[in-house]
Amino acid sequence: MRTSPAAPALQAGAARVTVAAIPADHPYVAAVLPASRWSDIAAFAPEPPPGTRAGAWFPHPALEPGWLRAHTEAVDLVHIHFGFEHCSPERIREFVDECAATATRLVVTVHDLDNPHLTEQADHHARLTDLIRAAESVITLTPAAAARIAARLGVAAEVIPHPFIVDPGTARRVVAAAAARRTGNRVGLFLKSMRHNTATDPGFHRALADGLQAGRAELHVHVHEDAAQHPLVTALATTWGEGLHVHPRMDDAALFAAVAEYDAVVLPYIRGSHSGWLEMCRDLAVTVVAPDCGYYADQADRPGGVVSYATGAGASAAAAALTALAGGPLPYGGDREREYAEIVRAHHRIYTGRPAAEVPAGAAPSEPADSAATPVPGPAAGPGSPAPGTAAAAASRVPAPRAATP
Repeated sequence: MRTSPAAPALQAGAARVTVAAIPADHPYVAAVLPASRWSDIAAFAPEPPPGTRAGAWFPHPALEPGWLRAHTEAVDLVHIHFGFEHCSPERIREFVDECAATATRLVVTVHDLDNPHLTEQADHHARLTDLIRAAESVITLTPAAAARIAARLGVAAEVIPHPFIVDPGTARRVVAAAAARRTGNRVGLFLKSMRHNTATDPGFHRALADGLQAGRAELHVHVHEDAAQHPLVTALATTWGEGLHVHPRMDDAALFAAVAEYDAVVLPYIRGSHSGWLEMCRDLAVTVVAPDCGYYADQADRPGGVVSYATGAGASAAAAALTALAGGPLPYGGDREREYAEIVRAHHRIYTGRPAAEVPAGAAPSEPADSAATPVPGPAAGPGSPAPGTAAAAASRVPAPRAATP
């Protein structure tokens, strides 16, 4: 068992809360649970199975039958983000019963109402529904997602937005270094390794390429080497021509530099809810062209920062990308450091029931990969949510988090 690094001495009368976060080792989780910053929070993290690659996902033992009953003194609170997809709906029901029987507090962050990695969503929805109904606190990332949860399940989710991916100092340096490469008409499309929620219909990509060419925009398509022989890539290699870039997986520094060279980036998703990639692009002052499924538009930090297109429609994506280019450079519209401080404070309050005495120093770890977990169908925003991409929606990201009701 591993616990968090030493923190300042615990104040008299303050109870320490030991949090088991699921997944156990993930940059997003580490960003919102800086246990070393406060003495009244400790992080419980199990040892990964032998042979597990550093940073790789592994099943959290807290989800195994009987683990909570056998470790009642080790953990006070379980905070589930994602990483429970391997459990059957029946196992999740048993898990929430075990939480109740052992008086283990449960917090759930709903990252994805539909799991982007699954085609069939019924079991995912069932798992998340039981988790949401059993949790003492439910968090999600956007007002529209919170409204959907409230409308479907009658549960008020607190909105705590996604922290930055690229720390502000790094972002400023990367954007400055890439400025000479931006021409006002460069569009990036990162297909990576063809994840399950990536549009692979050749018709979508041909229409996107044709629409951008007609608008005199450059399309650059990035594909990992392990997907170089994917049928989509072989079918469109001629269409993409010199704009096709096949390369190994990039580390964060290389990825940030590559993304920052584009004026707009198209997210080629066919399902999902929220996106860390979107946040990374906005950190780098890149306008995002996102499908209208899920709540991507509600992640907009400012009007024009995210431009929507009809999911699966390449011509619509091309038109949205040209609109994004016409809007010119749009730096991030908020104060990322202030937002991060509020995000961490909010988690401290949820865990302890007390306001944090001070804002922790330090940056959130980077994680450019999209969030991958969560359920409850449907992309429609409920009444009372700010309109996606408006100043009201952008403003809702910054102040103290609040419960959203439909």
